[in-house]
Amino acid sequence: MKTRSVVVVLAAVFLVSLVASYSLLGPAAPSSVSTSSSSSSVSSSSSASTLCSQPSGVTKVQLPATNFGEVTTYALPQPLKGPNSIVAAPDGSVWFGEVTLRGVAHLFLNGTLVEYAWPSSFVTSTTYCPDLNELWGIVLWHGMVWASDSANDQLVGLIPSNDTFRTIPLANGTLPRYLAIDDAGNLWFTESSTHSQIGVLASPTSAPRYFDVPAGTGEITASILFYNSSLAYVVTVNQSNNAGQVFSFDPEAANPEFLDVGSNQTLLAPYSVAAADGGLWVGEHDASDVAFYNETSSSWSFYPTSLNPEVHLTLPYYLVANGTTVWFNEHDSNRIAELTGTTSLTEFNISSIPLGNPVDGGIGNALTVALEGNLLWFTEWTGNEVGFVNASITPPFSVSSPANSTTTYVSPGASASVPLSVTGSTNSILTVQFSDSEYHTAVPQNLSISSNVTTIDGLSGTRTLEITISAKPGTPPGQYLVLVTVTDSMTYRSVYIPVDVT
Repeated sequence: MKTRSVVVVLAAVFLVSLVASYSLLGPAAPSSVSTSSSSSSVSSSSSASTLCSQPSGVTKVQLPATNFGEVTTYALPQPLKGPNSIVAAPDGSVWFGEVTLRGVAHLFLNGTLVEYAWPSSFVTSTTYCPDLNELWGIVLWHGMVWASDSANDQLVGLIPSNDTFRTIPLANGTLPRYLAIDDAGNLWFTESSTHSQIGVLASPTSAPRYFDVPAGTGEITASILFYNSSLAYVVTVNQSNNAGQVFSFDPEAANPEFLDVGSNQTLLAPYSVAAADGGLWVGEHDASDVAFYNETSSSWSFYPTSLNPEVHLTLPYYLVANGTTVWFNEHDSNRIAELTGTTSLTEFNISSIPLGNPVDGGIGNALTVALEGNLLWFTEWTGNEVGFVNASITPPFSVSSPANSTTTYVSPGASASVPLSVTGSTNSILTVQFSDSEYHTAVPQNLSISSNVTTIDGLSGTRTLEITISAKPGTPPGQYLVLVTVTDSMTYRSVYIPVDVT
């Protein structure tokens, strides 16, 4: 597909942590690891009294669930917990970081929430509230819940059974962020220091090994993805201009060689990657699209999200793959997206309150996601919620078009028509929307897209629409992707239509 034009727009950028599951039934870390315990007083409500206070011990509460369509959310106790970094456990529950608690939490499907505050000794005089957003990594490793503590240059391990914490001190200025476990059970971490390197630990008692990543000046290592035992990817991003790149390497090699993936393409804040459907998917956190690198043809394509009139960019952030399906969050758009192959996209509004609501609206800051079976879990930092999208629930309507499996040819100054079928049963009013891959904003510029029907007032059965795609005179020749979306304002069902301007 044709590389879309890029106008860099700086946005609020948050780093992400890719996560990996490891059974909590594994052995506990040896006693030689630095340990500390918190006073394990259990109460029925949060012991935090202010945003920056540090409670102690374990807190257990019961959270009510809110359901709307395919989405279920759990509102966390006040004050704001700043949930971020999430990983699924083997029993279907999830662990996540609570940044303003300074600790981690365990959430069960029945709404039971158990919070584990870090010892107050982890909170130094230089750790103040704005620094607390450094808890981006969490994994289950060696029978413990491990999290990154960037403010104190350490990794923190929790043994939930006795509320005991153990630490792995790292060098000053390491700034650990993202955590991931390879096929051999080694723990890897990225760093927010501008010395672009990654570290690996064979066990909680082993010394870390470091590998330099040949990134550009000012770039940090943002995330790691393990594709198999001999192939992994590391993402680097320059926090000044958000330009970034992806490197491949062999995690089994004694001195791995880092190879630039698709180096001819500028990527906008590529904080996360996922491997599926014959290539590598990359989230562009300064855009309204996800990038796809076809490893067979060594070419890039850009798949736009649907547009959101309330925000300038949707900001795809963290990706996770399951077979040919790729899930990701749209940070500014309050949506979770499910990309099926390279043909269709479904997006779920994860907030029952519209972004434009003058009283309660706003961006929930969906930051990280984790996949467990049919449930795609997410955290919302400022929304103070944790929730999931249930992929086993079928939305009440769907869209399809034979044009998504062929190429539609359009000459500059001309147009072409393609059919779109909307099928299902719903009393909601459906609207038709459009976006494309011309620019990183996903807003059509040289292509003009319209439909003979703009709204459907309720649906029972199948409704066929005619979509017209026109190319303005002077439209640059090349291949584009047009996204046609039908939505009831909570669920967005879309198809990609390849267009070749000749």
